[in-house]
Amino acid sequence: MKRETGFIHVKNNYAVTWAVGHLVTLVDADEYDARFKKWNVDDLPIVPSPFKLKTIASSREQFKIVSNLLKQASEVIVATDAGREGQLIYELIAIKAGYKGATKRLWLSSMTEDAIKNAFRKLRDNKDFQSLFFAGFARSQADWLVGINVTRAITVKAGGLLPVGRVQTPTLAMIVNRDESIEQFQSTPYYEVQAEFTHPNGTYKGKWVNQKDKSSRFEDREQAKHIAQKVQGQPGQIVKLEQKTTKEQSPQLFDLTSLQRRANQLFGFTADHTLKIAQALYETHKILTYPRTDSRYISDDIVPSLHARLEAATQLFDDLRQYISTIIKPSKRVVNASKVADHHAIIPTEKPGTGSLSKDERLIYELVTKQTMAALMENAEWANTLIETTVQGESFRTSGRVLIKAGWRAVMGKQADAVDKKEDDDEEDNLPLVSKQDQVAMESVNVLSKQTKPPHHFTEASLLSAMENAEKQVEDDQLAEAMKERGLGTPATRASIIEKLKKDGYIATDKKKLLSTLKGRQLINAIQVNALKSPELTGIWEHKLKQIEQGQYDAKQFISEIVSFTTEVIEQLKHAEILVEQAPRGK
Repeated sequence: MKRETGFIHVKNNYAVTWAVGHLVTLVDADEYDARFKKWNVDDLPIVPSPFKLKTIASSREQFKIVSNLLKQASEVIVATDAGREGQLIYELIAIKAGYKGATKRLWLSSMTEDAIKNAFRKLRDNKDFQSLFFAGFARSQADWLVGINVTRAITVKAGGLLPVGRVQTPTLAMIVNRDESIEQFQSTPYYEVQAEFTHPNGTYKGKWVNQKDKSSRFEDREQAKHIAQKVQGQPGQIVKLEQKTTKEQSPQLFDLTSLQRRANQLFGFTADHTLKIAQALYETHKILTYPRTDSRYISDDIVPSLHARLEAATQLFDDLRQYISTIIKPSKRVVNASKVADHHAIIPTEKPGTGSLSKDERLIYELVTKQTMAALMENAEWANTLIETTVQGESFRTSGRVLIKAGWRAVMGKQADAVDKKEDDDEEDNLPLVSKQDQVAMESVNVLSKQTKPPHHFTEASLLSAMENAEKQVEDDQLAEAMKERGLGTPATRASIIEKLKKDGYIATDKKKLLSTLKGRQLINAIQVNALKSPELTGIWEHKLKQIEQGQYDAKQFISEIVSFTTEVIEQLKHAEILVEQAPRGK
């Protein structure tokens, strides 16, 4: 084996090369016609036919190397990511380089040596995957048509650059809508009655509840005071006692989005920072598996290596080694090959970590190690208790739980509590031992004054979750179902979308909060076509792209529909009055 510039010579006259940077993309609008260098609404919509390709400027040297190798090749084995976008990367390079020779496909989602050898034994004809390319190419053309044309139309009408993207714009709209909901929220007061009871075995608190609808809030303070006065100093009786043991399932493995969410919750890391760290642990240190994955499962071939992976990972974390012996047989929540598409979940590799890791790299590596171990451990068990106490015919409810078997929580420690903690959690720990019909004394009773609270501002953790589960914002069930696998953006692109919104000044950060700026609100308010601001457009596309992948829908028909949609949107924008207020000085 001999490493050359941009490729590696291996035995039997094979060469291995790569497409880092993707190498080829669609050309810009002004490369079709010089007049498009000047943005003019009357030139819209711009609809290339056919679409042309160009080499990405930063990847020209690598493309030359790959192109020369293709010219010499008698056969090509494609080993790009096993999925729509991976197939697109290769096909665009082949088209641009003019390669039409024999091509086989290596379909690989796991990077163990056995999995790679097995995939090489099962090489398939690349023609079997053309529908994936058709879907990927259709997606890229559709993004070009809508993004280029709508951005130009709105920018010209508004008199300032206002870029529109199928994923970026709905993401920004979610933040703007949330901020406006918070600003428009009118807090209203409400009241609760809380009592403290004394039992021979200890004290506990209870909240008054309506026996009919189990509500606990009063809108009128006087009503709450009336209940408090009625029960003050009166004896009570425990009329209901429910005690049961519940199991708490071990967590799933990390995909990129769930790792980014957890790192933001625990450490305040941005999604982009977490991705860069995970990428370094994968590429540089080689101690984590491929991070840009949307799967939380592993395939069966990974299972035999799990013990060795954890042995390697815990060499850096001595306190975790004790839990390796508690690992049990992986459940279907961990092993499910049907849910591993391009890449499996993020787990440690069999290479031990070293002391060369930075502080943040160590945090992420430890987080993934703990999550992997937790996913392979027994369920946690809780003793849940519900007490209902009556005083003068009024009911007070007490709930609490005690961890009786740590299970997977042992390895997670306080990190599990930090993520699971609920606001306004009324559950009590360490309730006294009581029995039904026991008599209790009223120690004290208070009327609590509270206020309804507005929604929370987005954090990167909650925004990533909203992007991942964007189908919940789509009313059409069929479209929502189509979005379930992908959501808004992909795990690999969500961080860059958030960072771009920050960089372009559409959102700002305040500690962990993400806040829309005046510029961001101007953009969303300027876009008067709701389809461009809603995840529904992605739902429509994903539904049809999935059909194209399965050979059930014609890619040309899809692009024809996108052209029609773009034309309609441009016509609406041509006749729309887009008002963009000027930002105050200094903002």
